[in-house]
Amino acid sequence: MMILSLNKFQSPEFNKLASAGICGGIMGYTDHIEMHDEMHPFYEYLRNYPAISITSDMLGARECIRTINNGYLFQPIQDSIFKRIISIWREKGFTEALRFAASADSEHVTKAIHWIAVKLTWALDAMEKGIFQKEVLPTIGSGSIADIVSTRDWNTSIIRCISWHPHCTRLAVATRDDRIRIFSEGISGIPILRHSAQKFIYQLSWSPYAGRVLAAACHIGVLIWTIELGAASNMLSHAVVLKRRNHTPVTSVAWHPQGDILVSCSPNDSNMIVWDVSKKEGVPLKRVGGGGLCFVHWSFCGSRLFSATCRNIFRVWRSGTPTPWYAERWTVPSGRIAAACFGPDLALIFASSDDPIIFSLPLQENIFDTKSSFDEINVAYPIINLAEVRFTSDINEDSVTVGGRIIAMEWDPSGKYLAVLFQKSPLIVLIQTKVRNLGRAVEVKPFCFVQGLPGEVPNCINFYKKYPSTDLIICLTIAWSSGRIQHFPISHSYNDNDDWI
Repeated sequence: MMILSLNKFQSPEFNKLASAGICGGIMGYTDHIEMHDEMHPFYEYLRNYPAISITSDMLGARECIRTINNGYLFQPIQDSIFKRIISIWREKGFTEALRFAASADSEHVTKAIHWIAVKLTWALDAMEKGIFQKEVLPTIGSGSIADIVSTRDWNTSIIRCISWHPHCTRLAVATRDDRIRIFSEGISGIPILRHSAQKFIYQLSWSPYAGRVLAAACHIGVLIWTIELGAASNMLSHAVVLKRRNHTPVTSVAWHPQGDILVSCSPNDSNMIVWDVSKKEGVPLKRVGGGGLCFVHWSFCGSRLFSATCRNIFRVWRSGTPTPWYAERWTVPSGRIAAACFGPDLALIFASSDDPIIFSLPLQENIFDTKSSFDEINVAYPIINLAEVRFTSDINEDSVTVGGRIIAMEWDPSGKYLAVLFQKSPLIVLIQTKVRNLGRAVEVKPFCFVQGLPGEVPNCINFYKKYPSTDLIICLTIAWSSGRIQHFPISHSYNDNDDWI
């Protein structure tokens, strides 16, 4: 099988213009930021998408004393400390009751009980850290956690992560000032979510079947926001904090496609936590090897869960019921998994941090054909080589380097387009893809480069797909280093896909 490389792509344009979108296979360019103007050629594709531009001047305002989370306005009736310890013992077990007693005021539980609880808690922490936890990356400082998140220049970027809701036109944007802004179609007000525990936002994830529930992966744990849209949104939106001992910082969260459970992971914890959000309880899934976890991804059907460790090990979990969860363990020759995506029919692609090659790993079991060409063994095979290629202008001495270390990949849910973000390249690579043979083969061909305005580099990307009555419009949303959020539409008719390859 021939491997696609960047040499097969047409040279990018050196016209100092930004890529605006693709219509009928033709790239459009623009020389101004505002593409939501009615006179813009792509306006008909963008009129339902929010126009967003966030500058440094909009960040970092001091919190007002009135911005109080409404979860603290009503205080529950307090039982005695011993009743609470007994209640926790019954509901969560002896260990959690012991930790609660150790964290309580010694005057409330007597000094003797408090001393015993503290000593036993220290012993349990030492055992847990020695057996299950191995600190792989520092939690703070440049070049640490920022290296494993799917945002380029996370420490300095104005926009740190974005997330489209899977079923409605609603975009969540997390910025450097630890705030989340919600942009919705048809709603003029922009809720701004702030919380004292919301520091260092690494990822956002919408609950699929709850239009106003958003999970944020932060340094202290996971915040589950219930968002009120409208004029009083800032005061009525509230958050629940999910945190677990030794499970910080949380760098990735992912909702099951049915929206019933949430998974989180931390680079300093080898346990993946499966949360029952309604009960505010989490169950750890322990596996030895690989150290902490960088990120997790669900397949579209919810039967597989991809988890990448901070070393060369990654796992693909089978989460089907009623059988118990179990994981298939895989390794890469060096480095760690830098990015991974699920496509239709359990197609899986991934790339490592040391080698800019994208591999395909078919997971679908062909139950109709017992004579498989793959000898019934799943084997990862390379499909794209994104090693650095330098393109030069035919008119002047301008040049640009594309490729290299991969930071993030986003695969359109229909399996037609793959967007790749690099650590150093100022361009995004768009690759046309097609999943064949029930997910056991992924075919690729070059498509185009997406460039910003002069001086801009892409920080993070996310696909949003929308089906109008006549055309299939797929939108790639890009957060640029200037704070501009661009919606890059790809429009073509349904018939264009028939003669793809």
